[in-house]
Amino acid sequence: MIFELMSRGDLARLPDDMLLPGLTNVPAPRVILLLPYNRYILGTVDMRAYERWALGKIGSEDLPEEIFLYEEKPKTINLGEVGSITVSRESIDLLKSCLRRQMPPPGEHQPAMLILRGLLKDDSRIVDDAIEDEGPALELLEKDGTLRAAYWAMRFALSRNDYDAVSRTKTWIRTASDVFEGAAPSPRIWFSLTDLPGRKDIEEIEGLGYTVDDLQRMNSQSSRPVVLYSKSGYLVLSDYGGDSAGYRIWLYLPIPLWNEMREKRKLSIRELVMATWGYLDGMAADAERSSFGQRTLAPEKNALG
Repeated sequence: MIFELMSRGDLARLPDDMLLPGLTNVPAPRVILLLPYNRYILGTVDMRAYERWALGKIGSEDLPEEIFLYEEKPKTINLGEVGSITVSRESIDLLKSCLRRQMPPPGEHQPAMLILRGLLKDDSRIVDDAIEDEGPALELLEKDGTLRAAYWAMRFALSRNDYDAVSRTKTWIRTASDVFEGAAPSPRIWFSLTDLPGRKDIEEIEGLGYTVDDLQRMNSQSSRPVVLYSKSGYLVLSDYGGDSAGYRIWLYLPIPLWNEMREKRKLSIRELVMATWGYLDGMAADAERSSFGQRTLAPEKNALG
């Protein structure tokens, strides 16, 4: 896919078969953004599952320079005496989305499916074919939103070597797999490195009936976790990680979810926090999966050398 940055800052789509000097041999999947001063941004797929971005100059023999693009953030490129070019946040998001739709989702199928089968030993649907072949497995998962979310959460977490996230997903499926379905309102979670969450997060918590004074009182308690009740639900403050790399978790649970998990199922506060966090990881992973395109991708030579 090829785009051009227009003078107003928006992007114009160009023909995919357009001839570009020095870029004609870059194989798909790819995304190219033509910039002023003969510059371009090239997005390719590295190691079959990771996006890679580079800044180059059309007609130059120099190798493109690797750059990093982040969602919801603009990119300013400094060209020295020539000047600078800024690509808007919306344009960056579009470029990343277009490349991702040409990529397979990251991670390996079999390890995630084996963990899922281990958690659901009595579920006869997860047969050997679903372990060995991604096709039948994905057809099965499309029929069960909970299994699908858990699968993608574990697959993505394993691809990042994030075993804490795998553990959270296990806790969710083992203790509360049927708790959150159809729950309204949904649980919420926020994180902070400092005593209180950021301003935007505080505003969201205030919208649930809590005040900054409430948060400060919770944080002032010497022991964790701390639980605060309101008419809408329960707010839990818990520490996570060690002293140097630790942070605070602020978790909101509506009253029906709290009653089910805490009163009926007798989960500890830690189990309750981990299970809910695992569920929210699953929902995020399921949404992230929908942004990817191909299921598999044949190996190819990296376009940046």
